[in-house]
Amino acid sequence: MCPGDLMPPDRDVFDALYTSEMRAVTVFLMNLGASVYEAADAAHEAFLTLLPDKWRELEHPRAWLRKVAHRNYLRQVDRRDHPLDPVPDRPGGTCPVDLVLLTEEQTRVLQALGQLPPAEREAIAWKLDGFTHEEAARALGKSPAAVRKAYERARTRLITLLELKRKVESSE
Repeated sequence: MCPGDLMPPDRDVFDALYTSEMRAVTVFLMNLGASVYEAADAAHEAFLTLLPDKWRELEHPRAWLRKVAHRNYLRQVDRRDHPLDPVPDRPGGTCPVDLVLLTEEQTRVLQALGQLPPAEREAIAWKLDGFTHEEAARALGKSPAAVRKAYERARTRLITLLELKRKVESSE
C-alpha cells in the first residue's frame, strides 16, 4: 500500500501529515546522530507503517512517528545498513533530503549534539522538536524528572561546546 492508494479526502489528510512532519522527523533523527540519508530512510519507513489505516487511530501521531523512526534508525545502525540508492521521493516528487538543507549554525549544533551522551542527546532532540518533558517522557517510557535532568545536562554541555567551538573559529 502506498499513499496513492488512499481515497482523495484521506489522501489529503495523510499528505498534510507527511508534509508537516517528514522534514521535522528527519531533522529529529539527525539530532540523534543519523546522517541525512539514514534519517530520511528511517522517517520514510515510519510513515509507511502508518498505511493504510494506522494513522487514523493514533492519539499522538507526532510522538509516535518519532519513536518509530528512531527505532528504525537504531535497527539500521545495528545492521549497518547504508542506502545504496537515493532516498525515494515523497508524494509530489520532492526528495526529503532536499528539504533538510542545513545552515552553518545548524551544522555546528549537530556536531555538538553528536558529542553528548545518548540520553542527553535524546532529551534535547525531543525538546528541540517542540515536545514538553512530559510528552517526551511518555514517548520514551521514562519519568519526566529523568528527561528534564538529561535535558538540563545536555543544555549545559551544549552551551560549553558551542562557546568553545565559537572561540576556536574566531581565533583562526
